[in-house]
Amino acid sequence: MRLSIFLAAAVGVGIGLVAAAAASAADVEGLPGAQPPKEQIAQKCLGDLQAFEEQLWRVGFGALPPRGYGVPVPPGYSDFYLYGVEATPRKKMQALRDAAYVYAFDGDEPSCQRELAAMRAVYDEHQKLIGAESDDPNVRTAWRRAHLARAEPVAKMDHLMRADVLIGSEVRNLKDERLGEIADFVLNPQKRDILYVLVSRGGFLGFGGKLVAVRWNDLRATEDHELYVLDVPPKTMDKAPPVDRRNFATTASGEWQRSLDQYWDRALK
Repeated sequence: MRLSIFLAAAVGVGIGLVAAAAASAADVEGLPGAQPPKEQIAQKCLGDLQAFEEQLWRVGFGALPPRGYGVPVPPGYSDFYLYGVEATPRKKMQALRDAAYVYAFDGDEPSCQRELAAMRAVYDEHQKLIGAESDDPNVRTAWRRAHLARAEPVAKMDHLMRADVLIGSEVRNLKDERLGEIADFVLNPQKRDILYVLVSRGGFLGFGGKLVAVRWNDLRATEDHELYVLDVPPKTMDKAPPVDRRNFATTASGEWQRSLDQYWDRALK
């Protein structure tokens, strides 16, 4: 039985419907009037969401043991490839989280709490699948560092990948320091490839974070595409070229793109 079947009941609604209903945090941020009056916000659910998000960070939610989940997969596919492309628990969690956040800012407390309950169900099922050893933070750290060490340059990827697998993935360095989360990517129409990714620094659920540009080909990817590796210290990300999400036109100039190349060429020497 495949992982998607294990988790279907826990999610409570089809993941495709959730993704369609929920605008991503970064997109909502850019909408006119995106900051609703305080009285419209479902404050209790928003607080519950933040507390649960902090819990997920503490336990390192989504880290897989070397054996994966031990769930049979079709011949020719690895656990990591199948889960990374079809929807890992972390991706399901992000879709539900975004839906809950939109409901919270729309003042819909019951709907927000329903999505939060589905998030908790995904969490509980994930913990059962990876076993009791996941309770040890040192074990989870070892799992994640093993994935980081095996990361390969994205330029060497030889299989298809959906955009929603990339968006929301964490960026870390080889010391396992979190550098940010991929909020979006920008295509180069002339070369028909990804020019750069937008990495969100700080903020909560993608809101309010500083967006910086990182060249796509400088990244390395783990087998499950849950983590991307950029081996630089956090302070390098602090000084990386910022991007105004509401004014991408400024990044289209040759001068801006040259400055992007110059910065990362120096940083990655």
